[in-house]
Amino acid sequence: MTGEQATVVDLFSGAGGLSLGFQAAGARILAAVDASEAAGRTFRKNFDVLQSDAPPRVFIGDEGDIEDLDIERIARRDAGPDILVGGPPCQGFSRVGRAKLASLADDPEAGDPRNELYHRFVGAARFWRPSAVVMENVVGMLSVKGENVAEAVCDELAGCGYRIGYAPLNAAWYGVPQFRERLFFVALREDLCLLPSVPDPTHRVETPSGYLRPPEAITLSLPFMPHFELEVRTARGRASAITVSDALDDLPRITEHLSSTPPKARPDDFRILRLHEREPTTSFAKLMRRWPGLPELDGVRDHAIRRTPRDFETFRRMRPDDRYPEAMPIARERFREELARRAATGDAPVEGTAAYEELRRRFVPPYPEDRFVDKWRKLNPDRPSWTVPAHLSRDAYSHIHHDSEQARAISVREAARLQSFPDAFEFVGNMGDCFTQIGNAVPPVLAWVLADHILRLLGRPSLPCPLSVATRG
Repeated sequence: MTGEQATVVDLFSGAGGLSLGFQAAGARILAAVDASEAAGRTFRKNFDVLQSDAPPRVFIGDEGDIEDLDIERIARRDAGPDILVGGPPCQGFSRVGRAKLASLADDPEAGDPRNELYHRFVGAARFWRPSAVVMENVVGMLSVKGENVAEAVCDELAGCGYRIGYAPLNAAWYGVPQFRERLFFVALREDLCLLPSVPDPTHRVETPSGYLRPPEAITLSLPFMPHFELEVRTARGRASAITVSDALDDLPRITEHLSSTPPKARPDDFRILRLHEREPTTSFAKLMRRWPGLPELDGVRDHAIRRTPRDFETFRRMRPDDRYPEAMPIARERFREELARRAATGDAPVEGTAAYEELRRRFVPPYPEDRFVDKWRKLNPDRPSWTVPAHLSRDAYSHIHHDSEQARAISVREAARLQSFPDAFEFVGNMGDCFTQIGNAVPPVLAWVLADHILRLLGRPSLPCPLSVATRG
């Protein structure tokens, strides 16, 4: 290994969460590829600032369709990257994605062509032969129609001359204010005579039920195997987990939607700079305001919400961790209160009439409680958030702000904070595009810790994430 700055190509880059972490750790991003026009423009906008002296080449839209792209256009075989990273589309591997596809096809064996895109990723590794390969996907890869696709990925990369392992990592273990479990593959070229590994968790947290492994579990590595599940020493985490309150409470409050005459939404509402009202008090908030290579702003953009006046008061009355079944009785009680108020003035509609049903719809949402348990949920300020998904682009009620005085769902910028995107990182597109890019990304803080670990394995210059420096043991 040399002490030269490592270079990276990011396939299926999205908005750039993985690249942002690797760039912060000291690598230089050579190129990025993604079929999403909005995500690609977000990547280009931010990395033109981060690497102004040598901006990465960005292939987006039709040009970024990996199935049709000649990878030699990205980099020649003799000038390829030191590290190849990426997250092939994962919807077809996820439990929700598979169920949806099966229902649409009315076929339990329904497949998804996106599941095959990892072959293109492996093909790029075969072509460039980088020193290291890092791939991210959902833990659903461990069982797709009874097959462990993760093992198939390992088989292909091992056949290309790599020692490879994989491990499910939870972002909360590494200083991200979110329980987000994803599968990470780490492969090192055989001639380097190194064993792949993942970084020790830096933060301790009790993982809720429903995740793949409890934090105290340790899987032993098997170096005599061609590939293996990597050891995750969760007991090494020293710092307390970053909570929702740690992540969000310094951001400007949003309350104008509660006015008796709230302002009408404007197309550029969420681009307005909202000035900071409070100084950051947590290490996480300070990092979000002062990310290396990005400007420090006087406030935040993208800090806007969808206006849903029917539900603001219900949000206010909900308690932390309340879900849709707890919200419905609150909504019904509000409806009864309105009926009583109108009855006192002789203006209450008669039950069963159209006027009665119309008034009811002004207070009570229409979704069945037994089918939409997690459709609404109020954040707990004292714990990390649950997973921030891409479908926030269609429904942000799954993440209701913990501050009852604000009585709203989270903003675009708050979703970005929960994913650990810094405040100066600008998203391109409409509000839905922004939520989608955030939910699809690898959290940059987790990517930074992982990148620091990989660069150290390779003997390359590296800068540790500030959130992890004090937790090394």
